[in-house]
Amino acid sequence: MKYLDQIARYRWEGLFLFSLLFPFLCGFDKYLMHVAITISLNVAMATSMWLIWTLGLISFAHGGIMGIGAYTSALLLTKYGVPMWIGMWVGAAAAGLFALLISFPLMRTRAVYFFMASWAIGEVIKRNFAYFRDFTGGWNGVFNIKAPVLDLGFISLDFSDRTAFYYLAILVVSFVILFIYRINKSRTGMMFWSIHEHELLAQHIGINVLKQKVIAFTVACFLAGLAGALYAHYQTFINPKSFDIWKSEFALVHMIVGGLSTVGGPVTGAILLTVIDELLRAAGHFRVISFGVILIGVVILLPGGLESVPARIRNYFSKDLHK
Repeated sequence: MKYLDQIARYRWEGLFLFSLLFPFLCGFDKYLMHVAITISLNVAMATSMWLIWTLGLISFAHGGIMGIGAYTSALLLTKYGVPMWIGMWVGAAAAGLFALLISFPLMRTRAVYFFMASWAIGEVIKRNFAYFRDFTGGWNGVFNIKAPVLDLGFISLDFSDRTAFYYLAILVVSFVILFIYRINKSRTGMMFWSIHEHELLAQHIGINVLKQKVIAFTVACFLAGLAGALYAHYQTFINPKSFDIWKSEFALVHMIVGGLSTVGGPVTGAILLTVIDELLRAAGHFRVISFGVILIGVVILLPGGLESVPARIRNYFSKDLHK
């Protein structure tokens, strides 16, 4: 029990240290580096979506919002020569600004109406990527989204190399997790959870519910846009199908499997399910079926997600000690 508590206490430090050492542990294998980068992108998406969940809402526009960041950064580079370092943050800002504009009417909806509205917004975003084909490339998408070379004088880093890009991805996803973690532990995060638990009561105790919803949604979409920009420069090619509703659905599955109570839940779910997805790559359609089976199994056997496992183990041994 004591060792379990120690592991839980230093889990973030251990995960970060493992992430830094991973390229050396895997022998800089290109395929494993690709899987690790994919995990980082999925973690960023799932955790940013989780921030909206702290309000008690699930947004199916998240994939489309991610696409705004991706397309903005990609088009700035391919059409105007704006480097990735600037384009990434402009893309994130564009996603956040779009979220801010739509959040005022969107956040006045609840339950199934919010679900339908967010789904419609995601579809509209995707269709617009395809509609303005003279600028966005239509369904053919945007090509040659190159990663930059960073010359520091004493060393030159080519981010088309997977090892260099991996560390960039780790830096970005660490920023996303830490930012959301700090918000969640702050007074603002407490207001988010108050709205989650009882919106009407939160309003009666003086919380500006609409304002807090707008803040959470805008910040989450800013971070999703940042993840999207990183995704575009890693893939070097994007099209509207890259940001359909499946992006939002997979992020939701990662959250549910990992657990919804803390930011560690979506991190755990994204890591585990990305690895499982890669292991089942040769299984064809069974990959999708396996996700359904895992989701059903977790909902039935582990209602609190994987993050509830340590507490279950602790309770199990505590009962044995008291017998």
